Amino acid sequence: MSEQARRARPEAVPPMLAALRTGTRDHHLALERDLDLPGRIRTRADLAAVLSALLAAWAPLERDLAAADWSGLRLDPRLGAATGLLRADLAALDAAPPAGAGREDGGVRFHAPARAVGGRYVLLGSALGGSVIAPVVERRLGLAEGEATGFFRRSGRAPGRDWRDFRVALTARDWSPAELAEAAEAARATFTFVGRTAAPLLGTGHRAA
Repeated sequence: MSEQARRARPEAVPPMLAALRTGTRDHHLALERDLDLPGRIRTRADLAAVLSALLAAWAPLERDLAAADWSGLRLDPRLGAATGLLRADLAALDAAPPAGAGREDGGVRFHAPARAVGGRYVLLGSALGGSVIAPVVERRLGLAEGEATGFFRRSGRAPGRDWRDFRVALTARDWSPAELAEAAEAARATFTFVGRTAAPLLGTGHRAA
């Protein structure tokens, strides 16, 4: 096979990523329906409300993932951390963050590497949606690029590189069927936690089970 043909051939999806994608599809779609982004953002006050709701979910999850068991995986425990961007965006809008954000119990157990992978998968993957949401919000509200949309854009971060590092680390390790199932369960629990925490603050009910 020529070098050009090898480059053109689609890259195989690692078993862990395949398990996470198929195991969370319904939860992902349910959360998108609950949050309704960027549709619900029509004013600066709407944007502040969304950022506050997301911070209430993100802060405890990122705290717990940073303290999780990452043994055997060559990954920064804070890979893709974005809580600081949420706080900065709220400050740009002169909006106070929700009281006690980050001190709550995240409610998702990341006590094993596979479970930590499941949680990180959800948070890292949100950057893809954010890159679509940000320009719509900026245009609608008359904001400059990155103005109060740093979280969605992951301003100053490198989400593409973070995802590559994540993928490489997953590929470098063999995962048992039980670990694949455990990671998918933790990812579903993470989606559920975001919806259960953020959606009620936005006046919507959470539908993911």
